Amino acid sequence: MADALSPAVPGEAAGVADDERLVVSPAMQVEALDARFATIYLQLDGTRIRIPIALHRLLLEFETPRSVSVVLGDGRYGAKAGAALESLRAKGFLVREDATATATHRRLLTDAPVRIFDAPAQKLEPSRSDFVVLGVAYDLSDRSAAGAREAPAALRESSLQILYGVDRHDGKPLGWYDSDRRRPILRGATISDCGDVFVARGEEQAALFARVEEVLGKVTGAGSLPVLLGGDASITYPAIRCLQGRQSIAVIRIAADARSRGAVHPSFVSPVTLPAHALSLPGVTRYVHLGALGSADPNVAGLAVLSAPELREAGGEEALARCLADCPRVYVSMDIRALAPPGGRDDGVAPSAHFEYTELHRLLCQIGAQCQIVGMDLVGCTPMARCWGVTSMTALHVLLTAMSAAKDR
Repeated sequence: MADALSPAVPGEAAGVADDERLVVSPAMQVEALDARFATIYLQLDGTRIRIPIALHRLLLEFETPRSVSVVLGDGRYGAKAGAALESLRAKGFLVREDATATATHRRLLTDAPVRIFDAPAQKLEPSRSDFVVLGVAYDLSDRSAAGAREAPAALRESSLQILYGVDRHDGKPLGWYDSDRRRPILRGATISDCGDVFVARGEEQAALFARVEEVLGKVTGAGSLPVLLGGDASITYPAIRCLQGRQSIAVIRIAADARSRGAVHPSFVSPVTLPAHALSLPGVTRYVHLGALGSADPNVAGLAVLSAPELREAGGEEALARCLADCPRVYVSMDIRALAPPGGRDDGVAPSAHFEYTELHRLLCQIGAQCQIVGMDLVGCTPMARCWGVTSMTALHVLLTAMSAAKDR
């Protein structure tokens, strides 16, 4: 039996403590099983291994919590059984009896099929890039944004029409040309893409957001500016929760009218509850909603609202400047649905609540000139909506404008 177990043991690992009670991980699943081998994996983790059938039988001895000494006491499994169990525990297939209730998924990221603008990939470590991109394929907090979970992949695919490139002679990124301002932008600005945050089916929103925050904490630790691709507007929350722990910030959300579409529990982060959740964080000084119709909720201290009509009329720029006067550092969330949609308006929002592209472009440049942009996200993109080709390229131009506004300062 020892020979049957040995292929699963890469080296002579130390054995598990004899009195330690172990149990099969609740996330363990069988992918394939025959007379010789079993292929097992952790359903919400991504770890997958192929083991001898004898080791599989040994693993199943722990379907109920048992101590190692009891299972191995009769000598049926040979001398290497202890090391084999240690290998399974190290990979997460066996866990301590008292750890099953608090077990968390170790997988943080999934690889994207293509990278934004075909920029370099970013490992799960502090990035040296000026901008580090992270996709969050989550749209369960906003019914009006259904399908936005597909946007990170779809935006990356569209971005291959405007590639990131590096000068062969000096090694500096070439940047792009902004036809609106008639000048190059992002020359020398480095960009990397770390893929998408792993999203587990059926998990609670808080678990996903904790994973987003953990990833951002790792990849932005050296000062990179995070750029999130959503998803819906709720993904703003873990980003600002991460950033506000380092320094005080204000949040600017550019979106059309964020009226409630059904009851939302206050503990759940959604576009409706986002201002209150953000302003409850100790490092968030103000929340500014640009584009919404109506006035600020007087029950939420620190919330300011400027509608699209107010911003486009005489004195609109001065009003925004006054609103941001005491906001030296800002996080900018851009909902693409703030733009007047191509092909006509069918989202139930009054036309005056939308920005034209030139207005949004000017707005982002003003924010970047007055404040230090410390992070941003692009949300609300729905690839299955009509005119996606136009929408995706417009969204990418908006994203590059915001990145340029951050870099120019």
